[in-house]
Amino acid sequence: MSNQTWRNAINNNPIQQSIRQFLAKFPLKIHRSLYAARELDVPRLYTWGPGWKSGQQTSFDQECVKWQTLLKFSKSDFETKSLNEPLMSPSGKLPFLVLTTGDVLVDDAIEKHVTDMYSENLGSLNNEQQEADSAAYIASADTKLRNALLYNLWCEPANESITYNKYVGHYAKPLDKLLFHKYKSLAVRELLTRKPVLDKEEIYQEANEALQAISIALGDSKYFFGSSLPTFIDAVVFSYIHVILNIPLNELVQVQSNLVKYSERIYNEYILSGF
Repeated sequence: MSNQTWRNAINNNPIQQSIRQFLAKFPLKIHRSLYAARELDVPRLYTWGPGWKSGQQTSFDQECVKWQTLLKFSKSDFETKSLNEPLMSPSGKLPFLVLTTGDVLVDDAIEKHVTDMYSENLGSLNNEQQEADSAAYIASADTKLRNALLYNLWCEPANESITYNKYVGHYAKPLDKLLFHKYKSLAVRELLTRKPVLDKEEIYQEANEALQAISIALGDSKYFFGSSLPTFIDAVVFSYIHVILNIPLNELVQVQSNLVKYSERIYNEYILSGF
């Protein structure tokens, strides 16, 4: 029996015809999804939030503030949304940037996107020496200032409640306690990769020395290295100064008056005003 003859026999089968007639009484209709993803009009940066203080337009998390600030520096049109759920990020951490094309960017990919698309709105370093110095100060911030920040938020018993409220307070019990323990373990593990022994006084002293060096490097300039426009180092340093000034570690920065003014100026000129 040929394939065509076989199909005709099936189609003309009385049982098959009865089934088709029955199903015809219930035509399928495809309904629009109630929860379809809305297309974005502008890129959206998903962050931890809101800020440490009521009405603050920055995240409470240093990494989120860094990328939020760089995007503000670039004068790109974007929006920020507090998500507080790192598992929604492809990297498993916040922040992440969703473009209007649907592409999702994290970490260095955000910097590349900004510098590729909006370089005319950002400053530039003039020579190899400035590039080397910038890399050194960023490395100092990402180690010594980050060590102090992590220790203060996750290892100081007196600060446990404020850290809990910001990072896991929105979860139901007992998930909140489990996640708090997980995040604290991750913070301690990161600290131990750089400091085999977590000596509080040593960590804060190193942060103080790093802030002194950064303060001297900035001097009276509006931006680092006398640039007329902010560069990546400004986003990094501002993110640390801004967050530290809003937590019990703030006395480390307050003695460096130029860094306090620098932080206030960037917040007012870029975060509050839009650019």
